Amino acid sequence: MNPDENARLKAEVLRKVGRNIMNFQKIEGMLKLILSQFNFEGPIHEIGSIIDDQARSTEFHTLGKLVKDYLDTIYSDTEKKLNFAGKDPTWVRYTFKITAEDGSLPGVERDLKLLVLERNRLVHQMLIQFNPDSVESCKYLEIELDKQNETIKRHYTNLQNNIRGFKEAIKHFLKTDNFGDQR
Repeated sequence: MNPDENARLKAEVLRKVGRNIMNFQKIEGMLKLILSQFNFEGPIHEIGSIIDDQARSTEFHTLGKLVKDYLDTIYSDTEKKLNFAGKDPTWVRYTFKITAEDGSLPGVERDLKLLVLERNRLVHQMLIQFNPDSVESCKYLEIELDKQNETIKRHYTNLQNNIRGFKEAIKHFLKTDNFGDQR
């Protein structure tokens, strides 16, 4: 391989490393958004600060912790009982859940945990072993990055769809007043 082809291959592999890392970070961001804004409860006049507090609480969580919290929160079938005694009369709870009655939850859980393993494999193994001056190393990493990107894209799309569904539900909710009349 001539020096120009080597340089092109090296640049392409580094671009793909950046692409995968960026997409892992976007997935982290989507999980943080879902965890901070899709489930909340409290006095209605405090909801903004409650959501802000939830966002701050996830700010430094790892992808593994975010996936665990996502599964425990969004896919949980347990419903927390709310005792209204002594609460502000304008207490609000909003809960966004995804049900997996078809038995697919173990698959979702396995896939998301695999995503965390793939992210860790990229950062802690693949990059450490990578020699950008070796054609063989570049070719090997390029193949691995492309395979990994297919997994990333699937989860990225699923999370985008969850967020899109949530936003559509909120839009519909905000279009309707208490009497069911459209605004």
